[in-house]
Amino acid sequence: MSALGVRQKGSKQIALASHDAMTRDLARPEIEIEFCKDDAILVGAFQRACDVSGPSIQRGTGGCAVRVGPGTLHVMVVLPTFDEDESVILNRMTRPLLRALKARYFGRDWIDVEHHPIAHVCFAHERATRRTIFEAFIAVRTPFAIRDDRPSYLGKKPATLEALRGKLDDEALLKSITDAYGMPIHEPPDLGSQPTAQSSQPWTVSADEAIGPVHAGFDDTARFRIGGEFMASFDAVRDFEDRIARGEAPEEAANSAFTAPHTALFGVRSLETFAKLARLACAANP
Repeated sequence: MSALGVRQKGSKQIALASHDAMTRDLARPEIEIEFCKDDAILVGAFQRACDVSGPSIQRGTGGCAVRVGPGTLHVMVVLPTFDEDESVILNRMTRPLLRALKARYFGRDWIDVEHHPIAHVCFAHERATRRTIFEAFIAVRTPFAIRDDRPSYLGKKPATLEALRGKLDDEALLKSITDAYGMPIHEPPDLGSQPTAQSSQPWTVSADEAIGPVHAGFDDTARFRIGGEFMASFDAVRDFEDRIARGEAPEEAANSAFTAPHTALFGVRSLETFAKLARLACAANP
């Protein structure tokens, strides 16, 4: 680790990293770890700019929007394939991080230190290949939460590691995490500066779900889209959207798209939420 030192990367590069990781050649598991250099809000893969106030950048993993800054530690683990049941992606991928940070995990989209959420954890997944990305945005000095009262936090107030534990050694922190995962460190080249564009259209309908809102509406090309703070196999989400666009019954479309083998879905209790929102959005935009 000493040869690598404490790496830093701009927020746009951090957002692009998860997009790149889903498409580049990958022969073995890898970890990427660095501090963010600048302030930004990164929205989840299924969110839109209208889901937050102010400018934002879209990352490739699902989940809610997070705040990043010079005190944010970004951890990204990329697996060519996930060999266990997709329902345990966050549980399995979070475990080494918990050991390194002496933190706890309660099955939601954050990890806990001393009864405070101190990091957002999320994933991207493709069911066709089972390629999986796990990301953690750790609030070492910069708070990660956009809203302290987000229902997923169960009334616990987000905090930073240094507020709870005092001044930390950045290099020692990075080493403890990389040692816990025991994977080669990926050092990507410059990925450019243009993250994936977000739709400028507001959502048509919304509903509250397990970890946050789910939305439905249409994009700039008038194509049906489902979105929100959930995490899911991106090809399952596109499958559902395609089925709705073809006029398939919403219940049948949701069941077919999200119960296929090796489909990951986190943060949605009932597929009826997807079906209901699709029906309402299509009715509002005949």
